Amino acid sequence: MKKAPFIIIFVSAHIAFVFVQIHQYSQTIKVSYQKQKNEKLKNSLEQKKQSLNNQLIALQNRAAVKQYAVNTLQMSPVNLNQIKKVPGG
Repeated sequence: MKKAPFIIIFVSAHIAFVFVQIHQYSQTIKVSYQKQKNEKLKNSLEQKKQSLNNQLIALQNRAAVKQYAVNTLQMSPVNLNQIKKVPGG
């Protein structure tokens, strides 16, 4: 008769241990999924950053700016002898 409470406690402890293990495993999977999602987002943002840096470098290129001004905006180069001083204060 004395063994019955011990067996009940023993079985209950093992059942509780199994549930704790299942909970721990599900938490590990959840964290792993979140980590994978964050890494994908990080890679996407790094690619976007690289693309924007390339666009910035292209926009800062003097030859490209001059070509855009001449071809698209129909501007013409100005010589120094065409510039006149405006008197004033």
